[in-house]
Amino acid sequence: GQAEVQEQEEQQEQPQIDPDNRVNPQQMPDSSFLYDTSIAELADADPYMNNQTVQIVGEAIGDILNAADDPNCVWVMLQEKVDNDYPQISVFMTRSQAELIDHLGRYGVQGAKLQVRGEFHLACPQHEGLTDLHAENVSVVSRGSVTPQTFDVQQFVPGAVLFVVAGALLLVFRRL
Repeated sequence: GQAEVQEQEEQQEQPQIDPDNRVNPQQMPDSSFLYDTSIAELADADPYMNNQTVQIVGEAIGDILNAADDPNCVWVMLQEKVDNDYPQISVFMTRSQAELIDHLGRYGVQGAKLQVRGEFHLACPQHEGLTDLHAENVSVVSRGSVTPQTFDVQQFVPGAVLFVVAGALLLVFRRL
């Protein structure tokens, strides 16, 4: 009697496991993840970070460069804005991962913001001592966009006025 009642109570106290409850590797981390870091922290990384799995978020900038040692891989530069600084890191990823990038950041273009998880190397033995990140998982946090540059005549008025004043002063100087 009493042993059966205790066993039934213990079974009722155990939580039921939902089979649909799975880990989503593309889920944004919270601050409790030990491997979540920033590009700025990797730029100033200590040796203990070498060969560690890290996760960063940054804007894809520049160009996608072919990897000389592997035709199926490319190099993508990621950067983040920290105050008035823009730390960057080179990311080694597959071509299929790089195809997720819709825009690369440059003047007038906001690059795609990527979340990259991979192995960080202070001095990568595979890539001649380069500080890099070998991507294992790449996901898009936000798409890139193009900011159209409009021509505004009013921005040229002060320069044109100063040009005319300088020309007038030059004529006066030549007369004297």
